[in-house]
Amino acid sequence: MNEIAKILLEKKAVTLNIKEPYTYSSGIRSPIYCDNRSLAEFVEERKRVVNAFIEKLRDYEFDVIAGTSTAGIQWAAWIAYELEKPMAYVRGSVKKHGKGKQIEGANVDGKNVVVIEDLISTGGSSYDTVIAVRNNGGSVIGVFAIFTYNLKKADELFTQGNCPVLTLADFNSLIDAAEELNYLEKEEIEIARQWNKDPVNWGPNNGFENAG
Repeated sequence: MNEIAKILLEKKAVTLNIKEPYTYSSGIRSPIYCDNRSLAEFVEERKRVVNAFIEKLRDYEFDVIAGTSTAGIQWAAWIAYELEKPMAYVRGSVKKHGKGKQIEGANVDGKNVVVIEDLISTGGSSYDTVIAVRNNGGSVIGVFAIFTYNLKKADELFTQGNCPVLTLADFNSLIDAAEELNYLEKEEIEIARQWNKDPVNWGPNNGFENAG
């Protein structure tokens, strides 16, 4: 079983609900909801996630760790502290006052940078961070995230942008962990497995109309 997927389920950073699916801001219905920010509460589990990131990073040469704003900042800080690396964080847009920066902290110009993210859904905000680093002279080694929904749109975006993505857990490993932990009934597990193959139609196909 994927250790990180198990942590996400046990600490309810990721939850599954087939009977009362979640509604995303886009209006689509989903059996899965991710709130990795909540892991900050659990010190031991937080350490295990940070150590898993560090293990993933061992095979890469890089100069700066950059966290996405806002969810990736705490993880980037913890990882940078353990690895004794410079850290930056990337705003969602250029600051409208002061020095007008989008990237705060360490200078990324001419540096090899790893981007730390908590969640990749469609990939848009994560990829915007990659573009911001590149526009500021940095070279992005890859985006490292705790969790991804394994959505086709995100895969296509990062492939086209020539940016590797590495995650500690994903939709498939989480569903596998949920099955092993008896988190849902067997028939509910099979229904949940179908979501990321066709997220727009999953709700209507299972009796839950999309919102909006």
